Amino acid sequence: MSFARQSLGSLLTLGFGVAVSVLLPRVLGPEARGEYQLAVKLAGLVLAVAQWGIPEVLLQLMADGRASTAKLIGTSLSLGLAGAAVTAVVLGLAAPLLRDNLLRGVEPLLLWLTLAGSLASLVGLLARRFIQLGGRLDVYNGLDVGRTLLFLAMVALGGILLPRQALGPTIAWLLGEITLAVAATAFLWQHVRGGGGRSPEARVSAKWSPEPALAKELARSGAPIQLGLLGMFVGSEGGAFVLNANLDVATVGIYSVALSVSRLVLQVSIALRTALQPRLVTIEQDSAALTARVTRHGLLWMVVVAFALAIGSPLAPLVFTSEFAAVGPALVLLLPGMVAYGVWQLVASHLLRIGRRGLLASIAWLFGLTSMVLQAFGAQAVGLTGAATGLSIAYILATVVVLTAFVHLSGRPARELLPAPADLAFYVGLTRRALATR
Repeated sequence: MSFARQSLGSLLTLGFGVAVSVLLPRVLGPEARGEYQLAVKLAGLVLAVAQWGIPEVLLQLMADGRASTAKLIGTSLSLGLAGAAVTAVVLGLAAPLLRDNLLRGVEPLLLWLTLAGSLASLVGLLARRFIQLGGRLDVYNGLDVGRTLLFLAMVALGGILLPRQALGPTIAWLLGEITLAVAATAFLWQHVRGGGGRSPEARVSAKWSPEPALAKELARSGAPIQLGLLGMFVGSEGGAFVLNANLDVATVGIYSVALSVSRLVLQVSIALRTALQPRLVTIEQDSAALTARVTRHGLLWMVVVAFALAIGSPLAPLVFTSEFAAVGPALVLLLPGMVAYGVWQLVASHLLRIGRRGLLASIAWLFGLTSMVLQAFGAQAVGLTGAATGLSIAYILATVVVLTAFVHLSGRPARELLPAPADLAFYVGLTRRALATR
């Protein structure tokens, strides 16, 4: 399957992402939307801790052929589930201490539902990662689309049965994560152990059993990435908790809508990164050249999407109801940062390939700390727009550091990361050929 076709498959989720961004605020209103956001992001914290950088480490381990896929699957799932269970319990016990500040206005039931669902999220994350690196991007994308469709249907039903209550979409999220985990694991099991007419001996050798030595290697190699994931979580998601502590849960709901819409820009980089990473199992110089080429095209399309969203931002009260009128200005301020973050994601693929995990972790914490300071200061000084400006600036500053590292380590000139006239000519020619075939 071609790179472009695989990327387009990932971009199917863009349309569903738009539907989710529109439906949730209309069903919930600002307060319930903020409550749902805080509850689900607590599960996101579990993932940031428990995955231990394993999805990123797998790219290099599978490229180097250090262990069989079956052993990697068994060890990764065991290590991740153990970490998720411990982290979820600790956060659940600590939640009452945060009810008057960071988690103010969030019902305990929602927190326990999302913490329980974080275990399913961890399984789905790791299973889909193996499917992606195995080259089955059709299945990888199909699972994501299926989960989103189920979530949309359940949210719509919840809007009828539980109007303007965060419980409805929380249950929908939980069912979606469980369904994804079961489906992804079932496919992986069939693909690794039962497919292709394997002999009984081959099936035994493909047993998903954890290996202590491999677990130590995963933990050791993933430690820098783990620190980086925590830094990214603090920087990207911590702003919602800061707003809740300083303002109110309704403001969190408005901010979360602006964030979700601005992150539609990232669907471009996610689609390209999904197709890019399996192709980075190659020599380093080829990896750098491919990453630069993909980043150049990704930047072009992210700018196009960002401009479209900025032009449409005045329509926020019409799309999300008048309660979300403040989404428009915040969205415009967030978009430059999201374009920068999309570039960061793409360039980081090569840095992961060459083992620069510690560098990426340092940059992530630089971003996380800068983001929290700027968002807190902006929220206190200006309110919602101040927080959005602070997050956008933090993304841009961190991306500058990542790009500098890429240019220095890869030896590729910075101009290779910028769209060129030849790239525009490519799309013009592609459009002409498509029209000519009609």
